[in-house]
Amino acid sequence: MSPTARIGLFMIVALAVLGLFIVKIEEIPLGAKAGRQRVQAVFPSVAGLDEKSPVRIAGVRVGIVESIALQGDRALVTLALDPGVRLHRGASAEVTSLGMLGDKYVELYPGDLAAPDLEPGAVLGGTSPIGFDQLLRTADDIGADIKAVTASLRGSLGGPEGSQRLDEIVENIRQLTADVKAMVAANRGNVDQTMENFRAFSATLREELPKIADKLNALADRVDGVVAENRENLRGSIDNIKDLSGRLRTTADNLNAITSKIASGEGTIGKLVNDEETVNNLNSTLKSVEGGVESLRNTLGRAERWRLDLNLRAEALPGVDDSRTAFGLDLHTTDRRFFRLELVDSPWGKVRTTTETVTAVYPDGRREVVTYERTKTTDTYTVNAQVGYHLRDLTVRAGLFESTGGVGLDAALLRQRLRLSLEAYDWGREIRPPHLRLESRYFFSHNLFAYAGWDDPARKDRRSVLFGGGITWRDEDLKYLLGTAAAFGN
Repeated sequence: MSPTARIGLFMIVALAVLGLFIVKIEEIPLGAKAGRQRVQAVFPSVAGLDEKSPVRIAGVRVGIVESIALQGDRALVTLALDPGVRLHRGASAEVTSLGMLGDKYVELYPGDLAAPDLEPGAVLGGTSPIGFDQLLRTADDIGADIKAVTASLRGSLGGPEGSQRLDEIVENIRQLTADVKAMVAANRGNVDQTMENFRAFSATLREELPKIADKLNALADRVDGVVAENRENLRGSIDNIKDLSGRLRTTADNLNAITSKIASGEGTIGKLVNDEETVNNLNSTLKSVEGGVESLRNTLGRAERWRLDLNLRAEALPGVDDSRTAFGLDLHTTDRRFFRLELVDSPWGKVRTTTETVTAVYPDGRREVVTYERTKTTDTYTVNAQVGYHLRDLTVRAGLFESTGGVGLDAALLRQRLRLSLEAYDWGREIRPPHLRLESRYFFSHNLFAYAGWDDPARKDRRSVLFGGGITWRDEDLKYLLGTAAAFGN
């Protein structure tokens, strides 16, 4: 191996190790951790917390602190969480530390697992631990209070006077206990008598309860008799109720008369209600407003469900010693339909064949018609403009393929990590069959992919294997990149 090759190999290994260190130190998400979700939380204080600090749930590391910003007099912290983390309504966050002097980190409480998922864009409420300085100030205050109490006790109990007071307190307590003991001994007979009275009361109650029940039954019988004797009075009350219902009927008749006048167009309200032109204008206005609101709701609802992906790919064609690049976007308007628009730098461009007819006139008057065919390759930049439909693991595409009509079929395997594609386009070219393209694409993550295949196998002068790679930026990636660019710009 030549010295130049060795130096090049050494530089490649050094760059690879440097890239690995950068990924580890900066905690760039790759593989299963790619596509982290962002959640914001507000804390009263984040003293000791830095960017790249860990985020944990139940002590398990599930993400990092992406950024810390000031929002008014509080701290707004953006958390980058692993894709599998789910937060529910009622979730909260807390700044804590590992032990007394450990590093600060954010502890997440995901909320009740039976509650609905946290809404996108929701800001979590956060709490901060008591700072060490605040703890010292509290200890100082407690020490000052204890010092004041001890000073007061020293002033009250110190010296000969304080000793005399303490002796008096002890003597009073001794005298009090002696008095209580004497009182209990003197009234022991009364206490025993009270207990005996309670015992006799319970025995009497046990004997008298049946008698009380009999008396209540007799009282109920008397009440029945009184009701029977006053039945006429009850009838009078019912007649009064009937009279009241008749008056209510009269009131209802008056209301019917008023509504009849309105229905016949009498009075201001009646004219307003019965004017057909006014009613039609009002109904038309309400229908227009209702239609506009419904159209606006549908438009906003569809726009919120749209998803945009940016794609950049490049490939090599060793068989023809050339390459192909493409940059474009996929607009997903529904879960099953998307639109693709790409600008492709094609190695062949767009080929156009024109026919020209020339009539030659000789001096002897003889005419000869000559036909020429000219093939012209125009701009190498072509366009892909396609519409696609997802049918479970199959995707059907149709539209422009490198500025010519065509169709494509994609099959997703291995949980969407492997994709097989077949494209057929340029059906109008002279050489049959049309331009075919076979491709297998493997996604290392949701952003990076590599692919290989066979391009135009039916044409000997253009057939070639192909291999290349690309990158895809999805909605969340674009938001993160734009947010990072805005942060650097500020």
